[in-house]
Amino acid sequence: MFGVLFKKTTYLDSFPISITIARVTEYPFHYHQDVEFIYVLKGEIRLKNVCHHYLLKEGDIFTNSGHEIHGLTATDKENVVAIIEVSNRFFTQYFPTLGKACFMSYVNNDKYLKMDTLRKMLLHILLDYSRRSFNYESTCIDQMIEVIKYLNQYFNLFAFEDRVVVNFQKDDSVAVDRISRIINYVYEHHASKITLEDLAEREHLSTFYISHLIRDYMGINFQEFLCFARVEMSEIRLLETDRKISEIAKDVGFSTTSYYEKFFTKWFGHTPLEYRQLYTSHILSPARPVRLKTLSDNQAVSLIRRCMSAVRDQEKSSSVINRLHLTVDVNPEQTPIMNIHHVLEVVITHEDYRIMGERLFNMLYDLNPSRVLVAFRPEDSEATTALIANRLSFIGYEVSTVCDTSLCCTSSAGYDSIAAAVNIFQSCFTLEKALLHCRLRDQGEPSRMLKGTPSCITSCLIPKPSFYAYRLLRNIKGKLLYWGKYYYVIKNDWSERDSYTLVVINYNDGIQHLSMRNASVYEAKDIISSFKDELNVDFSVPVESGQYVIAKYALSNSNSIFAHMSHLGFSETVPLPEAWVHMLNTEPPSQVSVENVDDKLNISSAINGAGIHIIVVKKVGRTD
Repeated sequence: MFGVLFKKTTYLDSFPISITIARVTEYPFHYHQDVEFIYVLKGEIRLKNVCHHYLLKEGDIFTNSGHEIHGLTATDKENVVAIIEVSNRFFTQYFPTLGKACFMSYVNNDKYLKMDTLRKMLLHILLDYSRRSFNYESTCIDQMIEVIKYLNQYFNLFAFEDRVVVNFQKDDSVAVDRISRIINYVYEHHASKITLEDLAEREHLSTFYISHLIRDYMGINFQEFLCFARVEMSEIRLLETDRKISEIAKDVGFSTTSYYEKFFTKWFGHTPLEYRQLYTSHILSPARPVRLKTLSDNQAVSLIRRCMSAVRDQEKSSSVINRLHLTVDVNPEQTPIMNIHHVLEVVITHEDYRIMGERLFNMLYDLNPSRVLVAFRPEDSEATTALIANRLSFIGYEVSTVCDTSLCCTSSAGYDSIAAAVNIFQSCFTLEKALLHCRLRDQGEPSRMLKGTPSCITSCLIPKPSFYAYRLLRNIKGKLLYWGKYYYVIKNDWSERDSYTLVVINYNDGIQHLSMRNASVYEAKDIISSFKDELNVDFSVPVESGQYVIAKYALSNSNSIFAHMSHLGFSETVPLPEAWVHMLNTEPPSQVSVENVDDKLNISSAINGAGIHIIVVKKVGRTD
């Protein structure tokens, strides 16, 4: 007769957030331990939460704090609902009192501005999750931490309006803190004897003052609230067990069964026995499962973007951040624009060989050039030039020697930053350059970190963004199918099956031209850091059904040697021992996943500020 109301949420791959975006027909009654957001993205839906009934409309957000029995039922209008569950177990390491929170985000006032902020925060999480943005797991976790901070600040209280629980909107921080402590204390000790005198003593206030405080801020008096908490906490026992009504009344703190029945009927509209008989059949169970239809990622992304636009339209001031959204429908039979097969030529010097030693050959191995030029000056030893050239030839490189009396190149701080990588990628595609030419290392004193010369690594052998740009470009081989200002689609030659490389570049004219003039480090920093435009590109690629591996690589300024030195105020040297300097991370972050695809591969890239995304797709098998 009695079902299991408790719903245990499984969080996949240790990702402590579970997200479902769906058209909901019915989500039968259940409860769970974790915080849950119900966000109506489209239409409307009925929600029963404990004893209260709500009609949630488009834009409404309801926050369930756990241990509250609730269920969803569709109206005759189409709906799309985002259900976001948050692992209390994970997030209590940041918020130890999360399990005791009483979040209430439902408001009766459509003009409550803090709701718009909450909407935008949750929409960003939904968007990053739905389009599987680069490193989306950690991004969503960081964003959820900010959401919980915001909830704690503005939505961690509730009040009663005509017997409906709504968000508590008051600005007196002292009173808010007191009410918050009172609510948490009452729920934690609801089964014990609690008096107004106990609360007054805990808060060091008179009973008269605290009585009026509760009435003024919560909308009901202390005794009514205590009885409400007790009947609310009794609902799980009532629907999940067949225990006697008298036993349940005693468990939750009522002195008599009749007293319990009186207050239960007041709030729930039925006696406890009637309520049990009426709602037991509505419990989530194998006989009454969840009925919903999940949206595809593409459908979800499109709807979320529409919701974000609606929220932005309501803002009084326009944003200074430009947001560009592009959709690229790839036709695999598109006539290729050109073949992509880059040949990398790297210049090394006697100084490189002397300072780097064996690391020279390791760096060349990472870059994988086709040709190496050994540059020598008139005063360099011919024997050493021949030694270097012979060793490189033995390894397998095509080697040439060249007299170079102009090792001092044009200087610009842009060469040490993400701007150099942007220029390298652009010139490779837009100028149809097959030959990539670069110097391996900044010449001169190794202790001086940034010299602003067009080389791949600093004098002390720290890779710059250009080093990784050349590494990535060297691996791109195929037919260029699509060519836009901010993206390129290449059909890879190295696989007979469906395989693509997608390149997305976010930049502006300032960044594009930064390496073309003698810019200082501070000017370069200002130009790069002030560019905060958002670029979103959605690729849709028809493919055979099967399993695909998707590898993503991201180049940005955030973990570059330029950024590290910026944090040090662009000091000429790093005040750390050399061994620690070489452990500074400048590697582009990457992620890899495997997806089962029926007939179309949908991939999204989102870049905030200057950066480059490279996405490699390859078929690895068929879906059984």
